[in-house]
Amino acid sequence: MAECYLCGKPASFPLALKDSFTGHSMARCPDSDQLCGRCYGAIDGDEKLLWYWNQGKDKWSKLWGRSLSRLYQGDVLLSPVIGEAKTIGKDTFPVVSDLPTRAQIRGWLLEPPEPPFTIVIAESGQKHVLPWAQDGHSRDHFPVQFELDTLWIGRERFTGLLAGYEGLMALEFSKTEIDSGLYHSDRLMRAISQYQPLEDQIAPVRGSRLMDLLSYVAQSKTPS
Repeated sequence: MAECYLCGKPASFPLALKDSFTGHSMARCPDSDQLCGRCYGAIDGDEKLLWYWNQGKDKWSKLWGRSLSRLYQGDVLLSPVIGEAKTIGKDTFPVVSDLPTRAQIRGWLLEPPEPPFTIVIAESGQKHVLPWAQDGHSRDHFPVQFELDTLWIGRERFTGLLAGYEGLMALEFSKTEIDSGLYHSDRLMRAISQYQPLEDQIAPVRGSRLMDLLSYVAQSKTPS
């Protein structure tokens, strides 16, 4: 069996990517003329466009498959749920539901499923992220595809860093303050003794993509 042009997994679907596709330079098997089912589905197959119920607008809306964060265990998609096709007007697409929240993605990172698993986080929702994701084979040290960056997560360290980040949030510092290290003086004065150990914990990763991931998934423990 051929290898997938994009990800290198076993492939049997036709390569149907336009020259304008921005990921050609990242292809893992540039000599291949095949795509695997996962890459094909998201880019040119059944998961390219989806219907989802837009609660805010109280209507069905179209959603590009590239915008989905995903959690797989083996080849099984655990999140989100992609169901049967639905026809609305002239368009027929599968229905996607249970789109993962950032709080749920946080849970994936702290308690990933049994290996092998794949964690894909579409930070912007504007790029194809899935083809570059790698499988995790350990719950304690595993890759996470965060937009176009593959981050290797040491779960114990990540848990500690996230606790530090969320500890600063509990002291009423904003994510903007925590991400930049530029704290408002009034809040600093109220929490100076508690702030310093937490700041010392996360300061070494400030400015990194790991810090961006912490900011992306961190949850406030206090009412907003």
